Amino acid sequence: MDDAQGPRRAEGEGSIGIRAGIRARLVLSLVVAALAAATALAQGEAQRRLGAQLLVMAGDARRVGASNEPPNVREGIRARLAGALSALPMLLREAGAADAGRVGEARAAFERGQWGTLERVLGQLGARHPLDLSHILPARATPGRLRAGRALHREACAGCHDAPAGGAMLPAADLFRLARSMPAEEFAARLIDGVRGDASTGHRNPFGDLEIAALVAYYANGVR
Repeated sequence: MDDAQGPRRAEGEGSIGIRAGIRARLVLSLVVAALAAATALAQGEAQRRLGAQLLVMAGDARRVGASNEPPNVREGIRARLAGALSALPMLLREAGAADAGRVGEARAAFERGQWGTLERVLGQLGARHPLDLSHILPARATPGRLRAGRALHREACAGCHDAPAGGAMLPAADLFRLARSMPAEEFAARLIDGVRGDASTGHRNPFGDLEIAALVAYYANGVR
């Protein structure tokens, strides 16, 4: 009797071991898949930040070169560009981009005050790393979007942008004026990039794509 049970016991233990091995492999494969998905998501967000930052930087270079901003604002934009150029190599690396060589070219143009050249270099980088705005533009001015944009403005933006501190290096801009004086892609990128003031006002973008689309429609078409 004991001799008959021995093979069956060994067979059962072997089946348990096989099932345990299958479960372990399954768990491992799920962990690997989750890590891969998280990595892809992080890189996608880095690419989004890179595309937005390049559009903003090119626009800032154009604003400085146009010389129609007050001196304090021009100096604030110059300082913001200097900081963005310092951070650009890391942002390129996070996005998996192999364009670090162009950063030196952009920095040289900045140091020489060659704003047209700087805008061109940043524009070329932006063309290589475009920002996907398919879920934001065109931001049609539907009644629903205008209502949503107005509510978001009152809740999150009006406190600073409707009464900016005029003497600051980077006073909160008139968002209605900005939306109607620059390309829609650049304005949307500025909303995606977040508040880019000084250390006391810098915040990450708190809005989703639908909210940004509503804000773009409101600032471009709505009444203050």
